[in-house]
Amino acid sequence: MNGKSMRVFGNIIWGAATLGLSACGMREWFVTSDPVEVVEVARSQLCSAEQPEARIRVFESPAAVAGWQQLTGIDLRTGPLAQGHYALIEMGQHHTGGYGIAISREARIRDDVLQIYATFFSPSARGVVTQVITSPCVLVRLPGGYYREVEVYDQDGALRASSPSGSVAS
Repeated sequence: MNGKSMRVFGNIIWGAATLGLSACGMREWFVTSDPVEVVEVARSQLCSAEQPEARIRVFESPAAVAGWQQLTGIDLRTGPLAQGHYALIEMGQHHTGGYGIAISREARIRDDVLQIYATFFSPSARGVVTQVITSPCVLVRLPGGYYREVEVYDQDGALRASSPSGSVAS
């Protein structure tokens, strides 16, 4: 090989290596993701959460939602629910007021996982709050389609809660 051929060959190798390394940062470009919509059905400032962490409960039917309400004594005042799957997203128990959750209607199914996005509100460190136990929750109707798990991400992109794998297939 002459000098010119060596430079061309070196540039090809360098380009392939650079592309290979940059592909690690472009992983999101190649992951399939389908936009879907979740619909808020009900909310409450006092759910049955006893732990401080967020969690998600997936219900396979309106009857399962009604059964949970009867078991816990919590009336979400949903009225008649349409057939389908539902999820109760709980923020966790807190000892003051000022906490809440807002669920985005926009969600995604990525790698058979339904990703729900939420904003978690907490009181200001210098604010005045009521001294009362709260455990905010939101009941949402899940979209149709296939997914094996449901995850909830907060406004910073952190995973806050996930359902057990295999708990959903609609």
